[in-house]
Amino acid sequence: MAPNTGRQFKLVFKDAQQQLRTVFGMEITELPQKEKITISQKRAAQRSQSAASSSSKSYVLTSTLPAAYRVPAILVPARIPSNTVEASYTGLYTFIISIISLSPRGTIAESRLERHLKRMNADNYVLNGEKTEKVLKRMEREGYIVKVRERDGGGEESIDYVVGPRGKAEVGERGVAGVVRKVYGKKDVEAAELEKKLVRSLGEVSLEKESRVIGVDDGEEGEGDAAENRTRGGKGKGRSSGRNNQRSRGEVVDEEDEEDEDEDEDEVDE
Repeated sequence: MAPNTGRQFKLVFKDAQQQLRTVFGMEITELPQKEKITISQKRAAQRSQSAASSSSKSYVLTSTLPAAYRVPAILVPARIPSNTVEASYTGLYTFIISIISLSPRGTIAESRLERHLKRMNADNYVLNGEKTEKVLKRMEREGYIVKVRERDGGGEESIDYVVGPRGKAEVGERGVAGVVRKVYGKKDVEAAELEKKLVRSLGEVSLEKESRVIGVDDGEEGEGDAAENRTRGGKGKGRSSGRNNQRSRGEVVDEEDEEDEDEDEDEVDE
């Protein structure tokens, strides 16, 4: 922007978004602010509430292509360091984001996440020479997940993980729902029940919808995942539905959670 043209930013931004959507099938998406999880974080937010900004001032490019065009042949992984390594990394953080999103209250204890990774033989997973521990730190650094540490009154520390701003923008509830459909299958008899569980766990935004191709002439937006991600700033139904259904999270993976509880009871008995 040239000097003294700050008032034109919104107009330029709008035109840039239009070009990105109609020419490249992408758009600039503002990342949501990090959630305040611990008591200390919430108190700090209350003290600085007057000076707080509703904008995160962080942005990423997301795709607006309809679901029919979101295939590996079109949306190929990055070539740096290599397509294979980047595809593996994308698959791993999508899996972890899905596990966290389907957990009660959208948070998962570090020990429980480690058990899930062990089931997938990913507890000591090596990605381009880096083990799972380092890969998790990379996910934290890039905003896909957030590691939360908190001490109780007795001084004991608990470590949990929640989905980070970038994980919400790039994967989101619909991305998690897509993973669940792939894992659990989609037979006609079970499809309706599976969709009900997804809605209870993730909200109505997880429902499958037909996508339109972006109109080049009239500038209409597609209804892909990224287009719906724009409503997560507090105005869309997805976020409110997610909050109202926090107690219902984890229904899709309830059988696995029951197995974990049985394992915990066995450990206590020993």
